[in-house]
Amino acid sequence: MRLPSPFLLLLLLVQPLFAGEITGQGNSVVVSQGKFETAGRVIAVAQSATLPVAPAPVLRVSDEAQKLSEDKPAGWAKGTRLKACNARDVNACGSFVPGSLEIRREKGGELLKEGEDYLVDPDWGHVGIGPKSRVTTQDTVFASYRYSLRRMDTVQVSADGHASLKQGEPHISSPVPPEPDPGCTAIAHLFVDHRATEVGPDAIYPITEDAAQAVTASTPGRIPKTLAKLAAGQPVTIVCWGDSVTAGGNASKPEFRYVDLFAAGLRERFPQAKIDVQNISAGGSNSRQWLYPEKFPYKNLHGPANPARFENVLHAKPDLVTIEFVNDAGLSPATVDETYSEILKRLEPTGAEVILITPHFTMWRMMGFKTMRESEKRPYVLALRDFAGKHNIALADASARWEHLWKEGLPYLTLLNNTINHPDDRGHRLFAEELWKCFR
Repeated sequence: MRLPSPFLLLLLLVQPLFAGEITGQGNSVVVSQGKFETAGRVIAVAQSATLPVAPAPVLRVSDEAQKLSEDKPAGWAKGTRLKACNARDVNACGSFVPGSLEIRREKGGELLKEGEDYLVDPDWGHVGIGPKSRVTTQDTVFASYRYSLRRMDTVQVSADGHASLKQGEPHISSPVPPEPDPGCTAIAHLFVDHRATEVGPDAIYPITEDAAQAVTASTPGRIPKTLAKLAAGQPVTIVCWGDSVTAGGNASKPEFRYVDLFAAGLRERFPQAKIDVQNISAGGSNSRQWLYPEKFPYKNLHGPANPARFENVLHAKPDLVTIEFVNDAGLSPATVDETYSEILKRLEPTGAEVILITPHFTMWRMMGFKTMRESEKRPYVLALRDFAGKHNIALADASARWEHLWKEGLPYLTLLNNTINHPDDRGHRLFAEELWKCFR
């Protein structure tokens, strides 16, 4: 029976509670009696509760018309994509249910044979022509299969100490946890991943801190000329230079891209200044392709046909350049120093100030992670922070915000809209928030 709030207060005075725990038990989550420190608040659970967790939704597609790719399906880029698994620009890794695919030449007809007529990548749900196929790339075939969604649920506690579970809306790649009910406080989120049937340790994300408690290395005050112009209401040109993330990769609307959010926030803070923010970016590019297009050609494009030319940045005559390249993440510390020193050298005649942006987190295999609670360890990011300090350059430390997400109850993978390297709207906002810190 649920105790009224006054009785709970009396219970706490008479019988102090120990620290509570949230654990998985099969397909349930167990919230023990006790106190939970949640973002600076202490929330008391009056009575232990075992809360059933619904499995990840699994849906079925029947007779989806497809033409099989001539490419052998491998990873996110090769093969024909099963449409229901699509997460914006690629398929969601892990959404396809392995072993569920059936392909026929005609609806209700004879089954084609996997391994001979067609091949399938079980991680990505991509298919292609097999080595002994009875169909060609020009033939329409019909695919039936199952796929799974993800979900985030919220563990909430009412004012009288009653713990309950609020189920979130499923999504193919980036589910959002539901807000707690009125009068309740969220103490944790549960990550129900693709095809998950049990609550494992990496599914439970207690909310121990909020976003304001994240400690980042973003640097206020290192763009004095730009700040002086803004304060004086003078015209300021800012170039946001980068790759597909700067271009807006997977933001749901143009106004939710980090560049647009950043610009809107600056105009709100400095309403008298004429602020021109230019997005100069190319999806899939890295900084060396812009600096040395002949040595590192971008998509084998040259001259005016190549959008990734550093001269485009210079022609804008910027007062400030922000630099974001998650595609530089493979650079060694020595190459970071060499490449970014060259960038400073080329910008020096313009007088432009610089803000370096550390990249967001990407899928596990790119990060070298085994869990979503690990610290930043990419040599490129560590070197970029060091480079900013050594040269007294402004830094917007987006990486540190992504590193903090698990303490906010969010597995960082749920902010990757394409499950690989493109953030959703929430992820884009983190970039803007760290950039704004440089303007204090």
